[in-house]
Amino acid sequence: MKKLYTRRSISLLFAVCWASYFCTYLGRLNFTACIAEMNTADHISKLELGRISSAFFVCYGLGQFFSGLLADRFCAKRLVGLGLLGSAVLNWGMALCHMPDMMVLLWALNGLFQSMAWAPLVRTVADLVPGPQCARICLNLATTTPVGTLATYGMCVICISLGSWREAFWAGGILLAAAGVLWLAGITALEQTARRDGIEDAPEQGPAQSASRRKGSILRLMLTLAPVCLAACIHGLLKDGIMTWVPSFLQEGFGLPTAFSVALTMLLPLVNLSGVYAGNAVNVRLFRNEASTACLFFGACGAGLLLWLFLGRESLWVTFAVLLFSTTCMTSVSTMLLSLLPLRFRSRGQTATVTGILNAVTYAGSALSSTGFGALSTQWGWNAVFLVWCVSAALGAVACLFSRRCGHGPGAEESIAAHAGGARRMCPKKEKR
Repeated sequence: MKKLYTRRSISLLFAVCWASYFCTYLGRLNFTACIAEMNTADHISKLELGRISSAFFVCYGLGQFFSGLLADRFCAKRLVGLGLLGSAVLNWGMALCHMPDMMVLLWALNGLFQSMAWAPLVRTVADLVPGPQCARICLNLATTTPVGTLATYGMCVICISLGSWREAFWAGGILLAAAGVLWLAGITALEQTARRDGIEDAPEQGPAQSASRRKGSILRLMLTLAPVCLAACIHGLLKDGIMTWVPSFLQEGFGLPTAFSVALTMLLPLVNLSGVYAGNAVNVRLFRNEASTACLFFGACGAGLLLWLFLGRESLWVTFAVLLFSTTCMTSVSTMLLSLLPLRFRSRGQTATVTGILNAVTYAGSALSSTGFGALSTQWGWNAVFLVWCVSAALGAVACLFSRRCGHGPGAEESIAAHAGGARRMCPKKEKR
């Protein structure tokens, strides 16, 4: 298949992918950002809110698994477009809904449509650009997580300040619909450019390898991925557990107003952005192994949370500094496990499948965190929640130690450290036919 090669076309591909995936956060994290206000303004209990959030994560995780399999076999572009437009409609449904039970159904369906975005998007990038540029694009796409989170919390703060959390779902739906149109139009135009003016890429696999791959067992692949799947699950438990319940924790622990606690939480993704490039820098200079790098950041996260338990529980600013540090570490882990490690399977034609599996188990952990930490904080208090986070970070580090050989077998791609050397140069220096 012909690939894009010019700086302009590759930059345009990155812009379309970045904008499209950025908008998914506006129609996903708006619920998380509004959860404290929904509890206060509409008297929806934390248990009911936890059920809504868990329904999303369960369906999102299951959908990730199947969307990865489908994207390696069918049209990935259409899956992404369908996911964006479907999520827009369901966000509008949430804005109109007043019954918690119906919210569970709507947000669960939103999880299914949102799951059609990431794995098919990665497959689309892999189809349109050569390996080194694919790695750099996927690394830079990791910035959508902190920037999208920041934008979502900012949007929700404005909506809450204006008097209604429902406006956040109206706005999220509008932006998702625009992203769906942009994606379908932009990728179609870039595919035509590649067919007309692109260059032939080196063959990724021979016919014998392709037939063998198609006959390969998904179960066998999952057994190979078992240790990194455990690490990804724990990453989801921590990442979304912290992000979901931080506003409630600040509100209950320090008596902060809802809008202010959400606004303070907006600083988290602003600092978290550094985790994308800090993780890559450590990977390039020290380990050249995504699982080993993730192990280091799991350990650092656990150490910071443990320090808070003994020294900082009474101070708002120490508490917030620890939350900043721990969520930044989780951003580095996410970059390693969900953005870069799956690219080692590109030559096997399993990039989207591996991406989908790892995202699925990540959101299994997220689903557990939503209900589990809400119930734990109600029954035992926030100290127990922080203690569980410490233990989880330690388990994540151990799981990464057993994941170091994942994707390093025959036929695997080299890591981004081996052939990309960082994220700054996304396009080739010379543009040659």
